[in-house]
Amino acid sequence: MPSIRSILRRSSLLQKWRWAPYFLSYALLARFTRVRPGRIVFLSDSRAGYSGNLAFLRDEVLRQDPGAEIIGIFKRGLRSRRPLRDMVRLPWMTATAQTIVVDDFYPLIYPFHIRPATRLVQVWHAAGAFKRVGYSRAGLPGGPIPGSIIHRNYTDVTVSSEGVRPDYAEAFGVDLDRVKALGVPRTDVFFDERIIREAGRAVRARYGVPEGTRIALYAPTFRGNGQLTATFDYDGVDWATLAHDLADDFVLLVKMHPFVRPLTVARPGTVGVLDVSADREITQLLMAADVLITDYSSTIFEYALLRRPVVFFCPDLQEYTAERDFYHPFSEYVTGPLVTDPTGLAQAILDARYEAGSTDFLERFMGACDGRSSERITRELILTPREGGRPEAAAPGGSSPAPTRASGAMGLRLLVAYTARVALNVAYAPLRLLPRRRKVVMISREHESVPGDFVDLAAAITRADPSIRIVTLVRMVPPGYLAKIGYALHMLTQLFHVATSRVLVIDTYSMVASLLRHGRGLTVVQIWHALGAFKKFGLSILDHEEGRDRRLARAMRMHAGYDMVLASGEDCRPAFAEAFGTTPDRVTVAPLPRVDRLLDPDRARITRDRIRAVHPHLQGRRVAVFAPTFRLDGTVTVDTAVLARALEGIGIHLVVKVHPLMATDFGPHVDTAPGFSTQEMLDVADLFITDYSSALYEAAVLGIPSYFLAPDLDEYTASRDFYLDYRRDLPGPIVRDVDELVASIRAGEGTADAARAFAARWVQVPQDAGMSTTACADTIAAAVIRSVDA
Repeated sequence: MPSIRSILRRSSLLQKWRWAPYFLSYALLARFTRVRPGRIVFLSDSRAGYSGNLAFLRDEVLRQDPGAEIIGIFKRGLRSRRPLRDMVRLPWMTATAQTIVVDDFYPLIYPFHIRPATRLVQVWHAAGAFKRVGYSRAGLPGGPIPGSIIHRNYTDVTVSSEGVRPDYAEAFGVDLDRVKALGVPRTDVFFDERIIREAGRAVRARYGVPEGTRIALYAPTFRGNGQLTATFDYDGVDWATLAHDLADDFVLLVKMHPFVRPLTVARPGTVGVLDVSADREITQLLMAADVLITDYSSTIFEYALLRRPVVFFCPDLQEYTAERDFYHPFSEYVTGPLVTDPTGLAQAILDARYEAGSTDFLERFMGACDGRSSERITRELILTPREGGRPEAAAPGGSSPAPTRASGAMGLRLLVAYTARVALNVAYAPLRLLPRRRKVVMISREHESVPGDFVDLAAAITRADPSIRIVTLVRMVPPGYLAKIGYALHMLTQLFHVATSRVLVIDTYSMVASLLRHGRGLTVVQIWHALGAFKKFGLSILDHEEGRDRRLARAMRMHAGYDMVLASGEDCRPAFAEAFGTTPDRVTVAPLPRVDRLLDPDRARITRDRIRAVHPHLQGRRVAVFAPTFRLDGTVTVDTAVLARALEGIGIHLVVKVHPLMATDFGPHVDTAPGFSTQEMLDVADLFITDYSSALYEAAVLGIPSYFLAPDLDEYTASRDFYLDYRRDLPGPIVRDVDELVASIRAGEGTADAARAFAARWVQVPQDAGMSTTACADTIAAAVIRSVDA
């Protein structure tokens, strides 16, 4: 029986109407809303955040127009579920955008009739013109079906050379004049010798490759028709034999396409072969490689810019040509030895030399790439209004909705909120007849796994009273309708345990805590997930740009029903009372259990050893951790590459740690120390830098000198504001740009004493802790147990 996906693929009508909620909403909004000048929307269904061409263009847009409004809407892959909020957010943002930018196949947008004042720019992720794509595959397996509308609504397409314009016009079914040879943004760094050298050093440090050893990079393309059917099952290479034949001259790095799973190359005993597929972007790897081994991958075009040798390993050339084919005869792409038998691969790598004739190849396929592609595309397309219509003025007052909210849908959201409120109480009513037990339930929708604060608190309760049963229910609200049905069932589990527990512990807003009428017998304890009281939140910022709508907060009884609120210091109590709409007498000073971890020297030593084992380049270095705050649009207001270079100039290595929902690709010369949290990285930090992140309290507890780099302080204060006096209360200097920061660090203006004094005010560890390493968790556990026994 055919699958639903195969039925959809065979019907252009079904493919189109699958996206009806989106394109109908877009059509309506395009009719009744205005384009916002400077609103640039980046879309991708194959990336979790800004990377590749999109990252380069975002940075260039902000360089040319710092006032531009950047919106990014991403999904890791076509199979990943789309968040429910995208049904409102995506049509709204695209209907009001001056420019929409995509870099790959994006099926949702093809039914859209792009309004005359908006550009839809395709900056295809591959350079050159190698494998056939789109309508060029008509009649081939996986080609478009008759009547397909994919790709045809692009207003502009950028390509890497004049010579490939006809190929892309054919591929996307657009007129030739829509295809512009403006270059490929991510190739700009291939013209910067300093970045190339730094990338080589970074790759060698990351994978432990000695300076004297040459690097051969094997980077084949996928097999199949696209992201959903991508495979790579060729296993004809004996990696151990290949590594042996290359001897000590080479180390072989294997980078599989992001669409497919890594090969098993590092079998026990195999030396000289490393799987580097975890690197999402290939740019740094190309820059580090002395020889590239590939088959039909468009990386040959970028690599040609480095003027280094390429080996073509194509054991399935005939089959691939029959199923996928190329824009030009395959021989015209081959600028190095062609190997079809794996037994000849090692010798080909050893003998590989750059062929001087490749200059003509570069001009033909990469002639528009000169290190300034991002600048041209941004200036001539992204920031230039489309000729078909001029973006109108912004709405009166100049205000714009936050990316996660659409005010036009407020009526519907209020209806859903009141409906959920009634439905939950109806479901809860019979459960209230059940007897309450000596049980504590901990609930969070802030984390994907049980947070450390819950783990430590549960352990402390069990130590003090093993007879108390502890239940943890941690699950983030998932995207997609079907997934939300599963979450609704999870909420029924929450209702049962809340009805039969004596204490409910939460660390963020929880519907079962605030929407339900619990009656006597249940104590609700809010242990908010952040230390201190820094940025305003909750009820303190209703109707602010970064806050919730007051009507929706009322409908959802936002933060209502708390019997006890925990804060980390005495000075936090008024702020928490305001944020949670309670009285100060219900706010108790009790720092989160994570403070115990911060102050535990044994744990810190183990964490340092783990970090240095994974990131040995940090050994013996002065390290600065930069932790910018989370912003709704996912941006960072500081150029992290400039910051990294400036700090390197004074002997400090920068590590950037951002919120888990923000993109982490800042280019090849910015270290993000993947695999470790911000709190963990503080164990190796000599300096801490932030703008408005609450991680400053963790840094203060550890006595780390802190610096505050806040180029948009006035604007941020207007949209969010703070509980403390930002200009007077912080434990370190406030600077507005990187040069000021460097001068301040040179002068040693941030001190450990200032950090500790700040921590003493805002994070007050129990005075009778003695030598206990779990004093904070034990204090909270004692309060919970008293409530259980009350």
